[in-house]
Amino acid sequence: MTSEAETARNILVVDDELNIRKLIRNVLSKIPGFVVETASDGTEAVEFLESNNYNVNLIITDMQMPRMNGLELIKEVLKDHPTIPIVVLTAHKNDRNVIECLEQGSVEYLTKPISVDKLQQVVKRVLDRHARFEGAGEKIEVKSEVKGWIEITAPTDFEYVERFQKFTALLGSLPINDEVREDIRVAVDELGQNAVEWGNRNNRTKRIHLSYCVFKDRIVFKIEDEGEGFDPEQLRDPSVDPLAHIMERMKEGKRAGGYGVFITGKLMDDITYSERGNVVVMTKIFKK
Repeated sequence: MTSEAETARNILVVDDELNIRKLIRNVLSKIPGFVVETASDGTEAVEFLESNNYNVNLIITDMQMPRMNGLELIKEVLKDHPTIPIVVLTAHKNDRNVIECLEQGSVEYLTKPISVDKLQQVVKRVLDRHARFEGAGEKIEVKSEVKGWIEITAPTDFEYVERFQKFTALLGSLPINDEVREDIRVAVDELGQNAVEWGNRNNRTKRIHLSYCVFKDRIVFKIEDEGEGFDPEQLRDPSVDPLAHIMERMKEGKRAGGYGVFITGKLMDDITYSERGNVVVMTKIFKK
């Protein structure tokens, strides 16, 4: 029988604001199995971690703190303990420092003021994700060498498409409204899912490559898989005769897919596939 100590989820909250530390500790401590400790800055956090042999399942850290800030803490922790998941707290979701934290290996971010529901959702999701992937040796690579450009290379799992969505959520300063943001989210979801399911056939030994670049008048996305590709010209519009489409795909032993390509075509201003069909570039123009 597994003991309570063995199933405990140990969480360290690092923030120089006492009220924030108390809030997070009170909220998370009410979840069965969660043990929450706190530290007032990065230096105190490292001291705690070292004295406890880095026996934590999750670190939640603020960005701006005295002595050792959030970014410095992340670098220090992940240097020798790269599998510990870290969630960043920030008052500015489009802060360049947030992107740098994500590049260093933090897996999520939360913006202040903190929503209790959002906090619980993110923490549970991160811990569940870590339990699924623990020991798998899987790691994402993040590049952001040019301002406005970000690229993620990751194992084949829709989890990483969702992670990519976290980067696109940093587009808060772009001249687009909520409707356009939702169009972008759906388009990335649809073609990201295609790359995972149809391109790489859910083969986790293959990688997906997700990137976007922001220009003055548009944003361009590129989604690439390592599969055999396909000919988009051979796809029939499933909305013309949905029932016939479903029956035909069932006969071929396939699910009722094929909608994503056409949905995305209506949401984005331009979509271009590579000759092989395993790379798609899509553009959304900023309307004046």
